[in-house]
Amino acid sequence: MNADLLKFLRSLRAVREYTPETVSQEAIDEILDVGRWTSTGGNRQPHEVVVVRDKGVQSKFAAWGAKPAGPAAVALLIVTASETSAFDEGRVAERLALAARACGLGSCIATLKNEGPDAAKELLGIPSDRRARTLVAIGHTDVEARRALPKAAQARKPMSEFAHWDRY
Repeated sequence: MNADLLKFLRSLRAVREYTPETVSQEAIDEILDVGRWTSTGGNRQPHEVVVVRDKGVQSKFAAWGAKPAGPAAVALLIVTASETSAFDEGRVAERLALAARACGLGSCIATLKNEGPDAAKELLGIPSDRRARTLVAIGHTDVEARRALPKAAQARKPMSEFAHWDRY
């Protein structure tokens, strides 16, 4: 087993506190390339990504329920072929978040709520028959702000409450 890789995978956390520093084009390209290579059911590749660096649009995303998009340096809005592609959408979102972590960045997966998906499609010129609900907010982690957050009593439930062997 690759202990370093397993430790890396366990270290992914939702980051909602970012510095104002921009994310380099090189990092965005690397993150997008990982997303592009995410496997999908039947290799349908039903997703595309709209890269949003416009702070005004990101503020609208935040107002539509995807709060982490507001302070992020960039928001990656995942556009999928249809509602039936939601599983693949989740897979690509997680891979984008892991790629951001590999680039030394923080990220948070968030969803547009209520009128948000339709409003975002109209604002960004996304066809009405597409699904645009999930985004990945990415930025440089504000370490000081995260240290100031209250600590959770228990970060994860014990394995005995998580995994069941052979039967529930």
